[in-house]
Amino acid sequence: MAHSQINPLLIQMLTGKDAGESPTRSALPGAYVRKIFQKRNQLSPIYEVNHHMLTCKSCGRKGKYDVGILSVNSEEVVKDGDTQKHTQMTGYFRCKHCNEAGNWELPNSILMCIIAGTLPALGGSDPSSNIFFGKNQLFDGTSHQYATDAEEHLLQLLKERPDDAYIWNRLGNLYQKGNRPELGVSVFEHSVRLDPKQVESHYTLGMMLTQIEDLPNAGYHFRQMLLHAKEYKKLPAEDLRDLLAIGLSELFVMSHRTDGEIPIFPTPEELAASAQQETQPGTLVDMEMELVPGDVETFYPLAEIFMGLRAKEIPLRKRTFNVPKASKAPVKKKKRKRRK
Repeated sequence: MAHSQINPLLIQMLTGKDAGESPTRSALPGAYVRKIFQKRNQLSPIYEVNHHMLTCKSCGRKGKYDVGILSVNSEEVVKDGDTQKHTQMTGYFRCKHCNEAGNWELPNSILMCIIAGTLPALGGSDPSSNIFFGKNQLFDGTSHQYATDAEEHLLQLLKERPDDAYIWNRLGNLYQKGNRPELGVSVFEHSVRLDPKQVESHYTLGMMLTQIEDLPNAGYHFRQMLLHAKEYKKLPAEDLRDLLAIGLSELFVMSHRTDGEIPIFPTPEELAASAQQETQPGTLVDMEMELVPGDVETFYPLAEIFMGLRAKEIPLRKRTFNVPKASKAPVKKKKRKRRK
C-alpha cells in the first residue's frame, strides 16, 4: 500500500490531533488543499522534476522519487571523498512503503549526474540544470541533506514557537520547493491564520491560486499582502517591492479578465477589517502611471506607495515614486530705492 508521504508530526502540529504513523492528505487542514492537489499539474514547479530510483534502508524497498535539485558541497567532498554524504536534495519525499525519511541508499544515477555536472570544467558538455555546486541553508543558517531533515529541524523550532507565522512560512517554502504543493498550501494557510499580516504567505497563496484559476481567492490574498506591506519587516525593502509589484500586476490582469469584479485595490470592507485607512484606493486611481501588465517594474511606484515608510529604505536612486511638490508662487522682489 502506497503512503501519502506526510510527516505525522506535521499533522499533529497543524491540528493538535494524532493522525497515526502514515496520515493521508485528508488529514491536512485548509480550504485550498484539495483543489491545489487536484490541479497540481497547473502549478509551475520551483524546480524541474528530477526522478531517480532510491532504496529505503529502513524497509529495503525501492521507489521512484523526485529528488529535485542536487546541491554538492564540493569542498567537503574533496576533504573526505564522500559524495553521498555531502549531496543535498530539494525534493520532499518519504518512503512510499514505510513512510520513513532520510535513510536512503542513493543510486549510481545520481553520482553520474554529479559527474556530468563537472564536465564543463573539463571541457565536456553543459551541466545538468538539476546540479548545483554549493551548500543550501535555511533562514537560520543551518544546512541539511534531505528536505525531510530540514522539515524536522523547522518542526522542532515550531515546537518551541508554535505561533511563529514566519517559521511556518519557511516550512511552506520548503514544501513548495520540494514539489509538494498540497503540503505547502496547508502550511501557508496556517501561517496567515496565526498572523493575518504574514505578507509572504499571502503572496505565495495568491500566486498558487492564480495558477489554478481560483481568481477571487487569489485576489483576496494579494490585497491582504498590499494592506500589511508597510508593517512587514522580514524582507529587504527591494525584495518586498518586487513581491508587491508582481501581486499588483496579477491583480490588474484579474480585474481586466473579470470586468472589474475582482478589485485591484483593498476594498473599504477590507480596509476597515484591518484598521488600515492611510492608503485609500481612490487616491491611487487618480494618479498618472503607465502600468503594463507583465512588466513588473511599471508597478514599482504603486508598490512603493503601499510600502509606506519602508519605501524610504530603498536607495534614492532606485526609487520610482516621487510625490510632486506643490508649486510655489514666485516671490516678487522689492526694488530698493537708490539714494541720490
